[in-house]
Amino acid sequence: MNPADDWRQNHNPDMSWAPRQLPGWLKAIPDWLGRSYAEARFPLEIAAWEASQLHGLGNASRGLPPGDDRPVLVVPGFGFGDPTTLPLQLALKAAGYRVVLSEIPLNIWCSNVTVHNLAKVARKAVAKDNNRRLLVVGHSRGGMIARGLAALHPDLVERAIALGSPLDHEFAFYEAPQPFVKALATLHQLHPILRERGCGTPECVCPYMLATYKPTPEDVDLVSIYTKSDGIVDWRACVVPGATNIEVSGSHLGMGLKPGTLRVVMEQLARPSA
Repeated sequence: MNPADDWRQNHNPDMSWAPRQLPGWLKAIPDWLGRSYAEARFPLEIAAWEASQLHGLGNASRGLPPGDDRPVLVVPGFGFGDPTTLPLQLALKAAGYRVVLSEIPLNIWCSNVTVHNLAKVARKAVAKDNNRRLLVVGHSRGGMIARGLAALHPDLVERAIALGSPLDHEFAFYEAPQPFVKALATLHQLHPILRERGCGTPECVCPYMLATYKPTPEDVDLVSIYTKSDGIVDWRACVVPGATNIEVSGSHLGMGLKPGTLRVVMEQLARPSA
């Protein structure tokens, strides 16, 4: 491949860019403002979700096979914990699935440590389900953690579904998360082992990061759901070779609650394994 055709060679958070599928006049405003506009739709998406619940239109699984109490592990996004995945939890319960919480209070710590702790939660859930491998759904960084769990513990994961997760380039995000990521990288440097591995940087050599450079194990289904109007993550990083890549509409922040996106998640959960 010509290096010029590799989007990762051109990715730069300061490049001239605005999310796609937005009004044309936004292309004339500063790039950071266009990305902010993309995520400013989040309150409207919350209102749409609440309206769907109020009017009984929130059943994203209508017409799909029932979940039959199958456990689904749900992983929150960057900086958040289990309570923020409530819309997804409700959709899963309405579909007949059993929600397994990640037990992550704030998804900010070292990814390798987070996956190690999450594997303990997953192992318990698998044991309670007659050793059947889990379905895992994660939003943003939660999707990256879900993929990491599948890569390091394929005996625990049958299908990993990521929502707005830069799986093909973990640092392909724009302005909003950068101060927090830099602060965490600095914090990680205080830990001798994490400092030695380069935790929180593209140069990290922990087992988690090394696993992300390899193809997903053949017996694990990887699904990446993305939006081209994402104002947080470069959507191109969400399109992963070998995965099932599905485009939806909406903002990055609203992916875990938008009824249409939740419907796509339910469809992927109900899909028979390859």
